[in-house]
Amino acid sequence: MVVVFLLTLNMYVIDSIGSRSDDGYTDLTVDEVWDLLTDTSDGIQIPVDVRTNAEWRGERIDTPFPEDPRHFTLSKLETEEGLREFISTYNGSEIIFYCKSGGRSSAAAYILSQSNFSGKIYNMVGGITQWKASGYPTKIGNNPPSKPSTPSGPNVCNVNVLYNFSIQISDPDGDAVRAGWDWNNDDMVEEWSSFHSSGEVVEVSHKWSSGGEYYIKVLVEDRVGDRSIFSDPLVVTVNLPPTDLDVDGPTSGRINIDYNYTVSAVDPDGDDIYYYVDWGDGTDTGWVGPYKSSEIVVFSHSWSARGFYSVKVKAKDIYDAESNWVTERVSMPCISLRSFLLHVLWEVKWLCCR
Repeated sequence: MVVVFLLTLNMYVIDSIGSRSDDGYTDLTVDEVWDLLTDTSDGIQIPVDVRTNAEWRGERIDTPFPEDPRHFTLSKLETEEGLREFISTYNGSEIIFYCKSGGRSSAAAYILSQSNFSGKIYNMVGGITQWKASGYPTKIGNNPPSKPSTPSGPNVCNVNVLYNFSIQISDPDGDAVRAGWDWNNDDMVEEWSSFHSSGEVVEVSHKWSSGGEYYIKVLVEDRVGDRSIFSDPLVVTVNLPPTDLDVDGPTSGRINIDYNYTVSAVDPDGDDIYYYVDWGDGTDTGWVGPYKSSEIVVFSHSWSARGFYSVKVKAKDIYDAESNWVTERVSMPCISLRSFLLHVLWEVKWLCCR
């Protein structure tokens, strides 16, 4: 496939003004391109500069976000790997290729038109040379984004719960920018946002699967590829729920008599604890507390009707991290094993005779 690309490229004179409009792509004048890239009512068209890295960094067309220019060299596009990457990134989009004067961009348009790319393909005739001659704006050189401020978000998060964090990202040249999030203080970006207009606030959700103290930092990358340094960190403590929840008390008794049940739990972070008891008869305690971690708490309850009840208990800490339910089975009134078995047999007989 690479050989086919190379033979195809021989059909073009690099940086000559192209007049060919092959099947699968359309030649546009710089005036037509300007109209497309400054009016989003006709859809989003993405200009792609196929020149070298040095040319791209030196000067490029200047159009507003989200129709600002991107960079993808022709030499990369003419490889199978590069073509696959381009299609993976831009498939279904409307692409406007440009270069210095139109030769390389028409070659890029032809290559893409012969692939399984599903979007629309345009070639800007005359390239950036004609663009400037027609008085349209360019950006020269590049300044990297400034160090962002400390990200905003909660300082305490419960484990396995999503929380929102945000940061304002901007660029001194007004380029589109994206935020790179370091969630564990290793100076590596674990998550990138999409690109946004300079000055926008970017929000992202994150959760942790284990407790501890984490330092969240963010850097900013502009469309040219330059990056800021990392922000100062937001320190986040990831909180664990209470564990070792224990319930102790009688499992049988008589109606209208108060019975005591002791409850205790351990909080791994040493936080105070609230308890919730559902007595299984339509009543509950609501959240009661706070109590010290490991403190034994006594609850009293009586049942007014005979039956079998599922008493459920849950604990949570002061940051609302909740434990799992613990269930205790209670029968009212107290019955012997023989009576219980006779009760079960009666229930089975009743069901079979229905």
